[in-house]
Amino acid sequence: MHVQVPTYIVRNENIFLTNEEFLLYARLCFLFFKNYKNEEIKVDHKKLMGKLLIGDSRTLKQRLNSLHKNNLIHNVIDKLPRKGEMVILFNENILKDSVHFTMMNTDIFNYVGEINPHAFRLVFYYKSHINLKENKTYCFVGVETLKHRLKMGGHTIKLANDELVGNKLITVTKHKLHNTESYNDEDELIFDRYNNHYTINKKMF
Repeated sequence: MHVQVPTYIVRNENIFLTNEEFLLYARLCFLFFKNYKNEEIKVDHKKLMGKLLIGDSRTLKQRLNSLHKNNLIHNVIDKLPRKGEMVILFNENILKDSVHFTMMNTDIFNYVGEINPHAFRLVFYYKSHINLKENKTYCFVGVETLKHRLKMGGHTIKLANDELVGNKLITVTKHKLHNTESYNDEDELIFDRYNNHYTINKKMF
């Protein structure tokens, strides 16, 4: 079973979701398909919080309402029920109107807790850049691009990658600066910088 998320949302293109909000949205995408593509998703919010390691109900409401502001769900969440299930109205038009998707094995949700939301977002981001038509399992992504797109610091990216590597979800092949043996106008030696290779574990395909 797979979860699919529009690639532009994965990459924060013309939209912005924090990594924590993205984790919540990815879960809702999964529940939408599990719900036979019915927009009305009924869920026990306490179980949802437990699945996503959300510590308090205010945080859950804030993240849901951020999804609403981005038109990813239809309803504003004013308060959470003390008992029973809450209703989240998923906006399926976002999926219908999207052309490109990033698909991930739903086993990725079993790693929540072992990996943090930053690492969860990164593995989706890396997979979004893999060209499956060329039968590849790796991509090149620059750290500066990640900093810009996901608003993450270099140290946060490193720690997230370490979590992904530690859980055998990715491998990273590092590339060093390469001497081109040529010089610029200021007589400085020019180096080519190659982005790292990020290889996704095949079980996530």
